[in-house]
Amino acid sequence: MSDSAPPTDWLTRYLGVSTGTVGHLTTEGFMDWEIAPLFRPVRVVGRALTVACRPTDNAPLAEAVAAAEPGAVLVVARDGDRRHAPFGGLMARIAAARGVAGVVIDGAATDLREIVELRLPVFARNLSALTTRRLGLPGTVGEPVDCGGVAVRTGDVVLGDDDGVVVIPEADAEPLLRRAYRFEEWEAVMRAGLVAGLPPAEARARADAEVDRSVY
Repeated sequence: MSDSAPPTDWLTRYLGVSTGTVGHLTTEGFMDWEIAPLFRPVRVVGRALTVACRPTDNAPLAEAVAAAEPGAVLVVARDGDRRHAPFGGLMARIAAARGVAGVVIDGAATDLREIVELRLPVFARNLSALTTRRLGLPGTVGEPVDCGGVAVRTGDVVLGDDDGVVVIPEADAEPLLRRAYRFEEWEAVMRAGLVAGLPPAEARARADAEVDRSVY
């Protein structure tokens, strides 16, 4: 779901959390920095639907788009290929119509202008004009993949914003959310102190006094 999605359960509360906040709480799950948003500002959260497809083939990705539940984030392993783009404007339109929240590609995307016009959050390593074909080569949908150096399983929580992408195992996501909100509360108090002109040590002391940091 994007930042315009209506709040429906605890997962949507991740829209109020930055990837940088998660980075203060864990070192796990962060994709390679080269996997970046195709436009900014952007914020997306959803449950992963994993895909693996061969460099010249996008048939598994087309299958995943057709099967995706609203709010899913497609996480696409590309077998190390950055030359061929498996995802572009037409597939982006189909994905958006199905309610796909976003797409993360360990490789290339294409049709930048159309994706930006759709405002579909897409994260990729690069752009390429060379596209894939639906060749029916061996691939998977819903099986564990490695994307951007991170092991991802279908159902994991994917959080992406201007700074990158982090994947949180399903079992850890709700507890981490509680810690993240407390950390952001602490940061907000310290930031307000700095804006008010307090020295950093005093701003930190005020934040420590107002927010219990023991929970993270």
